[in-house]
Amino acid sequence: MNQQLRILIYFVMIAGLTLVLTKYVTFPFTPAQWQLPTADPIDIKDVDSTALILEENTDTITIPPQVELKDTIITIAHLNCPTVFLQQLDNLHQQLLSSAETKRNIRILHYGDSQIEGDRITAYIRESFQSRFGGSGPGLTTIYDPQHINPSVWLDSKGHWKINSIYNRRYRLPSKTYGLMGQTATLQANSNGQFKISASPWAEKHASHYQKVRLFIAPHVDTLIIKGNIKNTEVINDSIAPSKNLTEINWEFEQLSPTLKFELFSNGDTHILGCALDSTSGVSVDNIALRGQSTPLLHRTDGDLFKAMGEHLDIGMVFFQFGTNIIPTVAPNYHFYKVQMAKQFDLLKTYLPNTPVIIIGLSDAAHVNNGQLESYAHLHRIRDAQKEIALEYGFAFFDLYEAMGGKGSIIEWSQKNPPWALTDYIHLSRKGGKQAANLLTTALWKQMEQLQYVDSILFTQTPQL
Repeated sequence: MNQQLRILIYFVMIAGLTLVLTKYVTFPFTPAQWQLPTADPIDIKDVDSTALILEENTDTITIPPQVELKDTIITIAHLNCPTVFLQQLDNLHQQLLSSAETKRNIRILHYGDSQIEGDRITAYIRESFQSRFGGSGPGLTTIYDPQHINPSVWLDSKGHWKINSIYNRRYRLPSKTYGLMGQTATLQANSNGQFKISASPWAEKHASHYQKVRLFIAPHVDTLIIKGNIKNTEVINDSIAPSKNLTEINWEFEQLSPTLKFELFSNGDTHILGCALDSTSGVSVDNIALRGQSTPLLHRTDGDLFKAMGEHLDIGMVFFQFGTNIIPTVAPNYHFYKVQMAKQFDLLKTYLPNTPVIIIGLSDAAHVNNGQLESYAHLHRIRDAQKEIALEYGFAFFDLYEAMGGKGSIIEWSQKNPPWALTDYIHLSRKGGKQAANLLTTALWKQMEQLQYVDSILFTQTPQL
């Protein structure tokens, strides 16, 4: 029998056997009806994470396999937190809880544009943190405030002082000695300068009390004489030698919130980078308002001086609130703005490494269009750009625009009694600032409370890839 015939016979036999099995033997082989077991659906409001499923009425967490945890975003009450931020927040939370035992004073920097000027939002963030974790005092302030913009501390100054601001090109310092606050109070050479610090009657409860006073002085080439009085009693008489580095001098007082009158003299220009008014432990929150700017312009300051000041002040967190000055710029996309912010975010990571940062998105804003008052139509594109670049850097993003009610909310806020927004339909009033601060801190407390559930899993287990 030749090979071709054998192959034909084998083929016929296999075909026949297949026909018999198909007709007379039943197989439960119905792949179209296959179903994978699924859990009951869970409705988690305001959580867009695909990696964590919080089961109702339990303290357990189910983590599906084959999930890339590093890209997880947990959103609670409009606060979007990537995994790296949650790790940093967990560490900060533990430090805040133990600050009284460790005698640490942990700081939070609140950078922003004119939306936060006059401590309008920061005052209430500060009060909320200090009520929860301890601490007191108005925090870091300039010593020269002739317009009395900051209501949380009262400052009076005499002598040949001037302000050099990081955003003022006309009075820019060649030495870039702006420090953390982006501005320097400069006392001209061969002149006497005075400033007086007093507790403010308009300060929030905790901000009105301080015991520790710290003065930060930029590198200087001549000896600086500092004297200080409480009423008519001299309590400070220091001679500060020339230095090429940041100089900090500090004093602690048994008396709460003493009214201190300082007198300074030097043969050379003296740059005072700020004065911190704090308690001996707990948390401090600093208002750093840079009006008219779309970013804090950190690239214009001396990086080494910035880092040194940050190390002295023990920075625990940064709030970053800009965007008001981008609102008039209408564009199909805001890639250019993301580039601007990325430059600043790079510097934040360089100057304050491993510090948790929360980007606070812009608020709603309105204008008159064809005789009709309405929100700017492009605000969501600016908000989206802010959120995208924040999460790319591992920073948290608080969506203030949505938290306050979204499109048209600024109009509603301005119509409240008393109003929560000014009639420019851009800036919040102090009442509105308090509400914005409450929205932010409430979301932050909720995120902190969730950490007790995710600590042992999210930050210790290795994802299955």
